[in-house]
Amino acid sequence: MVLYLKRQTGRGKQGAGAMSEGFGARSLHPSVLLLYYAGGITFGMLLFHPVILLCGWAAWLAVNARLDAGREWRKWSVPMLSALVVLIIVNPLISHRGRTVWFYWGDLPITMESVAYGVTMATSLLGLLTLFVSYRLLMTEHKFLYLFARISPKAALLAMMAAGMVPRLRRRMQELILVQKTRGITVTEGSLARRAHNGARLVGSLLSWSLEDALQTADSMQARGYGTGPRSAYPAFRFRSRDLCTMAGLLAAAAAIFVLWADGNGFLNIYPRLGSLALSPGDWGAAILYVIYILLPMGWERRDRKAWRLLNSGT
Repeated sequence: MVLYLKRQTGRGKQGAGAMSEGFGARSLHPSVLLLYYAGGITFGMLLFHPVILLCGWAAWLAVNARLDAGREWRKWSVPMLSALVVLIIVNPLISHRGRTVWFYWGDLPITMESVAYGVTMATSLLGLLTLFVSYRLLMTEHKFLYLFARISPKAALLAMMAAGMVPRLRRRMQELILVQKTRGITVTEGSLARRAHNGARLVGSLLSWSLEDALQTADSMQARGYGTGPRSAYPAFRFRSRDLCTMAGLLAAAAAIFVLWADGNGFLNIYPRLGSLALSPGDWGAAILYVIYILLPMGWERRDRKAWRLLNSGT
């Protein structure tokens, strides 16, 4: 293990920044990571019990904390949580299903079942959004292209660029706001009309920058002959024993969760009358297996970090 870390991190003398692609969960084969996130998305939608979904969200939050101390998740936490609060408020206003009416808001009945459904749906989305934050940390562009470029090079490139569009636009907007602020152009001061005018200028600059960058990327890829034939080189992704062990563990946990779900576990009956929130033994089994599935690849993070500390203490 020490020899492995020396090869991946330059004999342990480059600092913590060297612990990147060849370290912990990041060192897993792209096919294993694809299976991991495909199962995470599937179970995040199939399992529909707020307690189980909260356990899953806590596990995904632990994954983000383990990968980068939660820095990336904190960047998105405010808009993410704000959108979910809006969902919880709006769902009872537009859906009036359910037999238990709590109160009337004007002529609109607010039912306990619609509130419970909104909370459960928001919890499910919270877990999935937290999942995608960790996805951006583990599934890099090279790994994505490694998996799909041979099948459809152009579609793989388009999907990869679309996945990174929102973070890229957000980063560029922050840069534009910082630069334009030095010129007195801001959206936080002045009259409403002035702020709207400045905001429109910022959005226009952002769109121009993005379109110009897209044209340059397209010209560059065309000049390099992308998509005209098989790629001549790939990063060296080898399927090793840790990949086999992780894939076997994920498949075993996924099979057990599917069996429990098919038997009616992991699901809360909401309509027409809200069922009990208490978890049955089968529900507990699904929750525990779901958490194990999420945290399973993090065992390599713990193992490699321990070996990293031993390596540094001996050099």
